[in-house]
Amino acid sequence: MKHFYQNNCLSAVKTIFRSLTVGLLICIQNFSATAQCPPNIDFEMGDFSGWQCYVGTFNGGRVIPLTSLTPSPPTANRHEMLSSVPGNGPDPYGNFPQNCPNGSGYSIKLGNNQTGRGAEAVSYTFTIPATQNKFSLIYSYAMVLNDGGSGHDATSQPRMQVTIDNISDGTPLPCPLDPFVVGSSLQGFLTSVTPGPGNSPVLYRNWVSSSINLDNLAGKTIRIAFITADCSLGGHFGYAYVDVNPQCSSSFVGATFCPDDTAVIISAPPGYETYTWYDGLMGGVIGTGQILTLNPPPLAGDSVNVVLSPFAGYGCTTTLTAILWDTLTVKANAGPDRETCDNNPVQLGGPPTPGLVYRWTPTPGLSNPNISNPIATPSVSTTYTLTVTNSGGGCATPDVVNVDVDILSDSIELIGVASYCTGSGQAAALKVLPHDNIQWYRNNVAIPGAAQTLLNITQTGAYYAIVSSSAGCNRTTAVKQIDIWETPVAKFSPNIAVQCFTGNQFVFTNNSTLTTGVLQYAWDLGDGTTTNTRNVSHNYTKEGTYKVRLIATAPGGCVDSSKFDVVVNASPTAAFAVDVPEQCFKNNWFVFTNKSTVSSGTLTYTWDFGDGNFDNSNDIAHGFAVAGNYTVKLTAKETNGGCSYDSSFPVIVHQSPVTNFTIDNDIQCFPGHQFVLTNGTTILSDTLLYTWSMGDGIIKTAKDFNYSYAKDGRYIIQLIANTTFGCRDSATRNVTVHPTPTADFSVQPVCENLRVPVINRTFNNTASTINYLWDFGNGHLDNVMTPNYSYPAGGKYTVRLTVSTVQCPVSFNTKSIDVAIETVKPGIVYPDKDAAFNYPEPLQARQFGNSVTWTPPTNLNNRFSFTPIFNGITPQLYTIQIKTSTGCLTVDTQLVKTHKKIDIYVPTGFTPNGNGVNDRLRPVLVGFSKVNYFRIYNRWGKLLFSMNSDQPGWDGKVNNKPAEMQTVVWMIEAVDVDGKVHNRQGTTVVIR
Repeated sequence: MKHFYQNNCLSAVKTIFRSLTVGLLICIQNFSATAQCPPNIDFEMGDFSGWQCYVGTFNGGRVIPLTSLTPSPPTANRHEMLSSVPGNGPDPYGNFPQNCPNGSGYSIKLGNNQTGRGAEAVSYTFTIPATQNKFSLIYSYAMVLNDGGSGHDATSQPRMQVTIDNISDGTPLPCPLDPFVVGSSLQGFLTSVTPGPGNSPVLYRNWVSSSINLDNLAGKTIRIAFITADCSLGGHFGYAYVDVNPQCSSSFVGATFCPDDTAVIISAPPGYETYTWYDGLMGGVIGTGQILTLNPPPLAGDSVNVVLSPFAGYGCTTTLTAILWDTLTVKANAGPDRETCDNNPVQLGGPPTPGLVYRWTPTPGLSNPNISNPIATPSVSTTYTLTVTNSGGGCATPDVVNVDVDILSDSIELIGVASYCTGSGQAAALKVLPHDNIQWYRNNVAIPGAAQTLLNITQTGAYYAIVSSSAGCNRTTAVKQIDIWETPVAKFSPNIAVQCFTGNQFVFTNNSTLTTGVLQYAWDLGDGTTTNTRNVSHNYTKEGTYKVRLIATAPGGCVDSSKFDVVVNASPTAAFAVDVPEQCFKNNWFVFTNKSTVSSGTLTYTWDFGDGNFDNSNDIAHGFAVAGNYTVKLTAKETNGGCSYDSSFPVIVHQSPVTNFTIDNDIQCFPGHQFVLTNGTTILSDTLLYTWSMGDGIIKTAKDFNYSYAKDGRYIIQLIANTTFGCRDSATRNVTVHPTPTADFSVQPVCENLRVPVINRTFNNTASTINYLWDFGNGHLDNVMTPNYSYPAGGKYTVRLTVSTVQCPVSFNTKSIDVAIETVKPGIVYPDKDAAFNYPEPLQARQFGNSVTWTPPTNLNNRFSFTPIFNGITPQLYTIQIKTSTGCLTVDTQLVKTHKKIDIYVPTGFTPNGNGVNDRLRPVLVGFSKVNYFRIYNRWGKLLFSMNSDQPGWDGKVNNKPAEMQTVVWMIEAVDVDGKVHNRQGTTVVIR
């Protein structure tokens, strides 16, 4: 037997008994190595310490990357910690236990049965010790997946996903798991009898285990993650349960045993489909199933192997090895002493250890005497003994626990009566038995300082006491209703204790009081009339004195009464007439005639006009200060008994309108004006009709309107308002329409860069100052009366003048005139002229413009001629200024060159007839500077004419009379430019 179980390679296997278990497989020759367990990887701290939670949304796909989710704190209803005590019951769809069925203290639920595309995850990251090259993970889980049906494929269905990653270098790990997706070929899923949303199927898988081999990864950082998700379309859910083994040693349950065990029972991790046990040499099968029993026990140091085969699709086959040692020690843990009140249950012991057997004595009051942590409900204080043995029967160890039971009394006693009226002399008190602590309550509210056994009752209420012991036990007594009824105070008063018979109306106001509750009333009015209302209004049918009595009854039957005497006296008759009962407010005046009578005695009168005015006359006339409907009342009072009678008559003071209107602006300008007439006529009520007289013969009937006059002037506007009854009022306003001047001006063509000859001819036909706005058509504006402006360039422009007045700045008149602005012609240089000394040489300026000036005037016969004559001996450069009618000035230049030529010309005939052509006889000199004389003789030698220059010549007259036609002789002596004297003579014919 000893050698049958031995194996030279000792593989340490971590036992997995919960939904998620992490196993460490270590092959060590000395049989003593154990693996380090990451803290709280088993959730046994009862929280998520060491675990990272995630939330997010599933948007579809084959897998859900953990990086697509958002790290978060544990989220209610998405990351739920489950406790085996008291337990969370069965899953509502699969009816399997929500708590991992291996006796562990805590497991978790991931996700929920709510729809909405939610995804949840938890992950744990740890590092395999550097010396551990044999390492494996074994985990258990259960799941519930809502089938989305034909409208979903494998990328959109609800799912659970398990991932184990090598964080250090990303090397793929063996035996990866595909996501568990609805519709896949996974084994072991069943259909729930409870459908999901829209009667959709719900599939579930009971707890199952799986494993992964992490050998040869010493020093690597590993992350394990569990992910659940609803369908990506948002209409179906998915969730799962997960648990982790708290033991990370190299052996599993039964690997150690007691020296006095009669047999050794070895347990492999639960949740696999098949188990195959071999001896330490893997020589042959020695058992199947999760449990292997060795009887008789093996020798210390023997070993066994078990091959774990998961369900199809739930992981890879794993082989675990256990080294069997007889070193087991067992410690019983009955738990701390407990106190209980009135048989309230308490839990004993602690979490179970797999492979141990528990037995409690005595058994009365225990829920199960054969588990590690039963529920105790003893009726008396009891000492329980727990005996713990190994599954093989050895290592028996006892432990005791005391359960102290406190028994309290909830009895309560009423002393006195439970219901009575105040002032009756009765009372009530409540009493309980003595306890460590007493607290009295009234209407569920603790009464301050009420901790005694006897409580005197002073208020109505529901009373009870809570009694407790010093150990913390408490009980509540029955509730006692105590009613202390208040005795009422009956009281009433009449409106008027003495009234007149006519119209008598006694109002009896009930002033009875009661702090709480509702009173009942009984009235006796003294004339045989009774009633039970709170207040009473009563009319007596005859004169006399009456005794009135009120009885008030409170809840509980408590009563009180009150009495009062009233008197009914005789009455007169009042009446009157009015002349015109309906009048307009304006000048209203009503005449009232008194027609009151009385059978005996003397009457006095009081007129109440309904407007706050009164009068005591017999007949009266009255005018109302405010329009409205009034009831005029005449009170006739008999002086003996003091009774009076009223007579009323309605009169109407019809509203007279208060006519008023406003004008937005009562002074405007023509044209372009518009008066906005806003009717401000007021009347409290009635329909108004309007008549507007506009002052220009026009009548309007609208309420409000806008109006424009056909011409300027002053007008009186009158508004008359009429009511349907015929009441009227009127109002007037004056308006003024100012005239606007008419723009007028003249402008003449002008040259560029010269002031434009503008003459403003606008006539101011207003009493205001005129505003001018000149627009010269090229962007230049001016606002003076007569602008001073020169166009910088020639062309055709439109000059506009717009005028308005200070009174009427927005009403304007505009006139436009087109004007031609002449462009200055550029100056040119004429071709040079060649002239003989002192010989007339005609010059010619360009033919445009209307004036010309030659500068300088030297040697010219007429500097202002377009064709002057040059006569000189020195060269001359002339500037010719040609000016147009618009003032444009062009400057040309002419150079006259001279040359020497000596000659004298005298015509052979001339015609002195006054036509301006050839009218004088004179010499034409070329190259001469001086004439000594020029003389003309007739044929007989008579001197007819003589001059000492070449100008102006003989006009053909002798003694101011025209000479007859004849041939004359001329003689000349002249000095040339060189100073030489020349003499010439010849004949010329005078032609008539």
